[in-house]
Amino acid sequence: MKQTAILFFCLLILFPASVFAHPGTLDELGGHFRNSDCTYLLHEPTALAKQAKTKEELIKLIQTYNGNERCKRNLTAERIDLNGHTLGKKADDASLRLGRTYEAALVECVDGDTAKFRVNGHVYTTRFLFIDTPESTIEVEPYGKEASQFTCSRLQKGDIVLETDGNTLFDKYQRLLAWVWVDNRLLQEDLAKAGLVEDFYDYGDYQYESRVREAYEEAKRNGAGMYGGRSVAENERASSDTKRESTSDTKREGAPNTDPQAEEEMNQTDRAPSREQEAAASERSGHPIVYTLLGAAAAAAVYWLIRQLK
Repeated sequence: MKQTAILFFCLLILFPASVFAHPGTLDELGGHFRNSDCTYLLHEPTALAKQAKTKEELIKLIQTYNGNERCKRNLTAERIDLNGHTLGKKADDASLRLGRTYEAALVECVDGDTAKFRVNGHVYTTRFLFIDTPESTIEVEPYGKEASQFTCSRLQKGDIVLETDGNTLFDKYQRLLAWVWVDNRLLQEDLAKAGLVEDFYDYGDYQYESRVREAYEEAKRNGAGMYGGRSVAENERASSDTKRESTSDTKREGAPNTDPQAEEEMNQTDRAPSREQEAAASERSGHPIVYTLLGAAAAAAVYWLIRQLK
């Protein structure tokens, strides 16, 4: 009887830590799974979570942004606990929508692919859709300063329109995702043509992907920017000469019409989100393993002590 009680005590030490432990961090939606029954608890809804109007829409977001593969497999609406939050609240007049265009004013240049804009009185830290330029803030990479100067120079000289696209308005850092038009020219395309885009990231299918990719390949062929000895200024002059030859019929087809609406202020700036998502998921999934190892160590210690007392 005494040995049975001791064994039961060891099991209590081993299992609660791994089965009932809180995962320790919230996902990009502001929630997490309770490991004991795989119920999803929405603690602090982020801008991403607020896009969902129903639990079914929230499930799709959880499948994308949460790293708990075991619990995601059998997730249903009944296993979501909103913790008092309400989905599908009517948006106010300042909310942004996907597939719309908005007049914007530059507030601050951040780097080659990030800037802060004011839209109808709200300031949004905006991550340019689809492109990655070399870093120039915390870490300075080759051509990072050139990309930042190129972007800032363009934004300071022209009329700016932001165009939302894809399947989400904000990334995990709550930065607005948008195409950036300056005097009816697509900034992402111009950056790529100048040889200042080093990579691409995808949150979905975007309207102007092919245009930017073609500009990127053109930069490589021409040795522009980081892809050869040709400077950004030289590439700009060559591009301007080409444009002047056909200015009479080069207006961009379907120039965006403005539809001003805006939402909350976003103020996180960091590296490209695609480089951080796997690390965040790994961190979340690692906590149960730690708890299990600690429980096993404690059980082993109790067992050793019992053996010594015999």
